[in-house]
Amino acid sequence: MPSDDLIIEPAAAPLSATDGRFADAGRRFGWKQARRTLAVAFPVLLAVAAVFVFLLLPPAVVDRSRAGHPPTSADGQAAKPVGRARSSDSGPAPYEALTIEQVRREAEVRLDGFLALQVRLEDELNADGWGAAELEAAKMRALAGDALFKDEDYALAGDEYAAAVQTLEDLLTAGEHRFSGALAEGERALAALDETAAAGAFERAAAVHPDDPRVASGRQRAARLPEVKRLLLESDRALLREDHERAAGLLQDVRKIEPNAPGLSARMAQVAAGRSQAKRKALLSAAFEALDTGDHDTAGKRFEKALAAFPGDSAALAGAQQAERGRILAQIATLRASALAQVGAEDWQAALNTYDQALAIDGTLRFAVEGRVHAEVRLALVRAVDRIIADPPLLSSNDEFAAAQELLARAAATVQTPGPRFGERLAELRAVLELATNPVPLVLVSDGETDVVIQQVGSMGTFARTELTLRPGRYVIVGSRDGCRDVRKEIVLAPNMGPVDIRCSERI
Repeated sequence: MPSDDLIIEPAAAPLSATDGRFADAGRRFGWKQARRTLAVAFPVLLAVAAVFVFLLLPPAVVDRSRAGHPPTSADGQAAKPVGRARSSDSGPAPYEALTIEQVRREAEVRLDGFLALQVRLEDELNADGWGAAELEAAKMRALAGDALFKDEDYALAGDEYAAAVQTLEDLLTAGEHRFSGALAEGERALAALDETAAAGAFERAAAVHPDDPRVASGRQRAARLPEVKRLLLESDRALLREDHERAAGLLQDVRKIEPNAPGLSARMAQVAAGRSQAKRKALLSAAFEALDTGDHDTAGKRFEKALAAFPGDSAALAGAQQAERGRILAQIATLRASALAQVGAEDWQAALNTYDQALAIDGTLRFAVEGRVHAEVRLALVRAVDRIIADPPLLSSNDEFAAAQELLARAAATVQTPGPRFGERLAELRAVLELATNPVPLVLVSDGETDVVIQQVGSMGTFARTELTLRPGRYVIVGSRDGCRDVRKEIVLAPNMGPVDIRCSERI
């Protein structure tokens, strides 16, 4: 019989792609296209369902228990509740209805997450190519959730969706690990110069993220590995030939292509060491070449340059010391030769200076010590002889005459080979002494009132004329008289000298 009771059946939720319209969409546009359609349409359907449940459904439901008529079936028996929505004859209480709706929404949110992950795995990570089994297992869990959702068992449906989501998340993590592992394996293969293994690793990475720039870069680097091997081989050959510039250039080309090529750093270190050794060899060769030619100053400068480039280098240090010793020995030899030449030229003052320079370098040099003594003796003799020769009147003094005689005797005994210049001086000294040995007359005239004194001889008294015999030389004659100013005369007595007038005439 007709009834005015209205029994509400829950509307079917938007389920997975195998249900109803979505299955048709999958057949028409393909499975991936249907998933993308669901991912976009699902939030809209959720909104429509919410409006229907909360706004349209409550006014249309007739509370039959309030009218005293419990719901009955077609045979007149009381109707059984439909799913969880019919927990009582009067329908769920408001709070219970809200709880059910919340569970339903949570299930739908999990389904939404599932669809988003599915689209990402299939479209971005190509999971259907490398994770088909896991992807299919996740889909089966989603379908199980669909069945529970239809039966309004939203909590269990949500659990199934959550399990499906977890499966996809694990698959996503595995995919990223697969990708990163393939990249790492590719890098290791590149570093090992194994182009086959590198190409395979980057192909596996491309199966997950074909558009990742690291995949493209890895493929290019793997393709260039044969060229890297060739360049490394050429650099090794250049290094063996000590062609360091070419070896360095080839290694720079390798670095541009494959910075992590095995042995690249070691080879570059070998090239740097080879360059350094070649530079050291060139510097030392130039320095020792100058040393061999006796150019000690140049050799010393070159060894200093080598030490500036290679501090503490033993060969450079030894060479620098050898150059310094050679320079000193050469300087001493030059001084010795100069001294010998100066002695030969009887330039005793110059020889003395040269010996002093040699002794300033090394105070134990025998030739300089002995030569200096000899030069001092000869220089003293020459100066003494020259003094008398330059001023023979000095010999008027008995002391000077005796000293001159002793000087001549000492020179004759000391100097075995006097040399031409000193020999001439000694001859002149003998002549001067011989002249001074023969007295000559000195005639003095005065006024008979002036008291006359010859300083080297003594008082002559007063006289008008007197004559005496004296040794040639310089004499000082002084005259004094009361009331008159004293007079003083210095004469040089020589043979055939005229009379000397000495008298005081200027009154005071």
